[in-house]
Amino acid sequence: MPARRLVVTAAVLGIAAATALPSYAGNGHGNGNGHAKQAARSCTGDPRQVQELTYPVQGQQAKALYALPKGTPKGIVVFDHGYSHTMHSWARHIARTADQLGVIAIAPDYRGQVDTADPKGGLPTSRGWQVAEGAADSIAAVQLFDRRCGHQGTNVVYGVSMGGNTSGLVVASKPKDAKGKPLFDYWVAVEPAVNVTETYQGARALAGANEFAAHAQADIEREMGGTFEEKPDVYAARTVVNRAQDIVASGIKGVAIAHGIVDGLVTHDESRQLQTLLRAQGMPVDLWAAFTHSEKSESGTTLDGYAPGHDSPFAGHASETSETQDVGLAGFAALKGLYTGVTPTCRETLFDGQTGFDESGSTGC
Repeated sequence: MPARRLVVTAAVLGIAAATALPSYAGNGHGNGNGHAKQAARSCTGDPRQVQELTYPVQGQQAKALYALPKGTPKGIVVFDHGYSHTMHSWARHIARTADQLGVIAIAPDYRGQVDTADPKGGLPTSRGWQVAEGAADSIAAVQLFDRRCGHQGTNVVYGVSMGGNTSGLVVASKPKDAKGKPLFDYWVAVEPAVNVTETYQGARALAGANEFAAHAQADIEREMGGTFEEKPDVYAARTVVNRAQDIVASGIKGVAIAHGIVDGLVTHDESRQLQTLLRAQGMPVDLWAAFTHSEKSESGTTLDGYAPGHDSPFAGHASETSETQDVGLAGFAALKGLYTGVTPTCRETLFDGQTGFDESGSTGC
């Protein structure tokens, strides 16, 4: 593919921006097996060089962007994107993560999603709720680098919005590394759609008046093979909160969740469901909840933000391309913590940007 440059902007809660522009390397063409082997040949490189990888998954070709750290990798982080986004939304995030955390950072697309280029040259968008495919693609990409570089640090799966559905299915699949041990050590879930059945019913209720919701309904039905009434077992199996036992059995050591209380796309209760179910089985889960947004943050999508001309004070659903929205920043802060000794201990944090209130405490696991 042609070289393309994306600006790396401001620091994200201590994960400083790269000092130069990341660019894409590799043409993304040719035999999937050969390209995959070539891409994983080295475990280190220039993190500013965001490269494209093609690799085989379930008899099809998958693709991802990745960045390599300067020194020996401290682990692997795979970022699962949300609805309407693509791997390109994560290019500058993976460059920064590889550079500042010293990890191999990967952002896959999901087989079956339909991408649309921006005629103005901006980031492409996508259609599709390809969460089962995305989970398989994420696992395969991490296993590819694991075979080459080894599981010598901390591996994290990080999902945002619809990517919470994808990443939840990743851990529920109980994937293994090359030595037969758990592939992932931690899961970071940001405004995660971990109850796709609830998300689907909400989209269906709004579909008549909201085009985005109508698209989401159609795309979820495509993924599940029909409506909820037609395919209840498929919806149940791909609803992450139904898979709490599998998540605990996966071998991960803890989960960090960040979610806005007045989120207007994925309701906050989905994170509460996940927190409650996992903690009931002894899994350490930290949950960071935001009420209003800070002065330097945009609101994101909020429940009250649909009113015309209304500038919401609340911290809602962050765009995953943002580097300033409070909920998104909290996710990156949680990721940084996993590499600096701050692991989940059942913390409960309430953030109020308008007052500066940031109360954190452990409720005990």
